[in-house]
Amino acid sequence: MTNDFKLKLYPAVIGVLGVCLVALLLSRIEVEVIQTEASTPPDVTSSPARSPSASPDLELPPSVASPTSTPDPSPSGVPAIPEPSSATGSEASLGSLRVSNQTNYPIRIALLHQSGTGSSTFAQPVHWDFAPEEGRTKGLILSLPNGDLRLRSGDVLVAFAQDGSRRYWGPYMVGETSLPVWNATATEWTLILED
Repeated sequence: MTNDFKLKLYPAVIGVLGVCLVALLLSRIEVEVIQTEASTPPDVTSSPARSPSASPDLELPPSVASPTSTPDPSPSGVPAIPEPSSATGSEASLGSLRVSNQTNYPIRIALLHQSGTGSSTFAQPVHWDFAPEEGRTKGLILSLPNGDLRLRSGDVLVAFAQDGSRRYWGPYMVGETSLPVWNATATEWTLILED
C-alpha cells in the first residue's frame, strides 16, 4: 500500500466506524407493555409458603409487595390506580408502621403524612433507608426524629430501590389499598417488601 492510499483509506474507515457507532447509540429500542382493562394483573398478595419464623410471638402477614420496574415517562401512559382493599373500620385506626425488607435491594421508604385528621393536605414527606434484607424476620418499627410515628388512613407510602435498578413498590394508601396490612393485635400497620 502506498502512503497516498493510506492517507485516504484510514480517515474513511474511521468516519464509517463513527457513523456506525452514532447510529447504534441512536437506534436504541425500548419496549413498553401496556395492560388493558380486559387483562387481569397477577395476584401480588399471594406468596409461596413461608417457613416458620424464628420468633413465634410475631408472625408477619402473608401479604407482600412485589417490585415494579418503572417505565420511561410517556405522555400516552395511563397512571395506575391503587386497588382498594376490603377496608374495615379497624383499618382506619392509628398505628405504628412495621417494615420488613425481604429483598436483595437497598430501599428507601417514603411517607407522605396527612397534616390532620381527615385533612386533604400533607405534611413534609419523610423517608427511611433499609439495607438489603434489613428487618427480614420480624420487621422494624419506624419512628420519627421527634417521636413515634402513627399512621392514619389516607397516608401514602412508597418504596423504591436505591441501586439504580428502577424498581419500586407502591404507592400504597393506608387503609385503602391492600398494603400495608393492619395488625389489630399489635395495633400496627405491616409492610413486607419482597422481590
